[in-house]
Amino acid sequence: MTDAIQFERHTETAGFYSPLAGMEFAEDRVEVRIDPLTGMTAVASAGLEAKEEMFLGKTDWAYAEALAARTREGCFFCPEKVLEATPKYPDELVPGGRLERGGALVFPNLFPLAAVHAVVTFPDKHYLRPSDFTPELLVEALGAAFDFAGRAEHFYPRLTHLQVSCNHMLPAGASLAHPHLQVFGGETVPWQVELYWRRSAEWAAAHGASYWDSLVAQEESTGERSIWSADGVHWLAPFAPAGAREVIAVVPGAGLLSELGAPQVAALSHGLSRVLAWYEAEGLSAFNFTAFGGALDGRETGFPVVLRVIARTAFKQDYRTDDYFLQKQLGGELMFAAPEEMAARLRTLLRG
Repeated sequence: MTDAIQFERHTETAGFYSPLAGMEFAEDRVEVRIDPLTGMTAVASAGLEAKEEMFLGKTDWAYAEALAARTREGCFFCPEKVLEATPKYPDELVPGGRLERGGALVFPNLFPLAAVHAVVTFPDKHYLRPSDFTPELLVEALGAAFDFAGRAEHFYPRLTHLQVSCNHMLPAGASLAHPHLQVFGGETVPWQVELYWRRSAEWAAAHGASYWDSLVAQEESTGERSIWSADGVHWLAPFAPAGAREVIAVVPGAGLLSELGAPQVAALSHGLSRVLAWYEAEGLSAFNFTAFGGALDGRETGFPVVLRVIARTAFKQDYRTDDYFLQKQLGGELMFAAPEEMAARLRTLLRG
């Protein structure tokens, strides 16, 4: 039996003469949480929740729709141009050069950042709100992405990692309004992926069990941050989030993206669709998600397939980013709302 995961938190007090208290001496309580696996810290203070709208904002939907309309003509992901303006893979990898699944289409990124860098898009969908990412749409997109990932594993023998990611809307890093996913993999492992792999392997060696199995069991036992489970997919609010409104899905029965079966893809799609619809209901529009599994080079990492989704700054005129030195240079994160409260709000949405 493995040792229980320790969810470590500390409190600090900041004291100062505050104009909000008539220049009387006031103290503010700060909570610092430490991720049990990686050691990453997430910070919250008593007054931070009230500042969430300042950081994330509310979407200007009219402005977003105007941008979508303005960029529709000439968009090379749309049906009129996608087949003539996008590259193709060798037939040995994908017969015909592009992979299709329902309305989803997979083709090479024209400006790759790794040996494998594919685009997964819906040519008929130039603009989608988060709530438009229905389970059916995501089953097609994720299914196509995971199918291509399996083909790439066999076609590129030197690959060490593969991820399926999404930057939706400009504040999340998208360069196009047209929604799309990306399959990203190569020989040099991204540092955060390597960190998860190394710490997961170290945990298994030290405790005689998978960290992720233990995490799922412990969170579902206490119920504080457990949200919903189906077909071996477990949705949780992480104790120390690595992004705004972060929610994660853990699939202990799969070690690689290519090992996901249809029921697991459906459960991932259902959960992700509900989370994205929740983001929109809260006035948010931009998001990132990434799904990845263990190493492709044969080493044992003890890392299952995990999907992480975070909200980003709402799209509006003069939008600002929600990342600054704490996130980008110190490896920390803010918590605007307690993960336990967020999980409670999401349970009804996902379980329904």
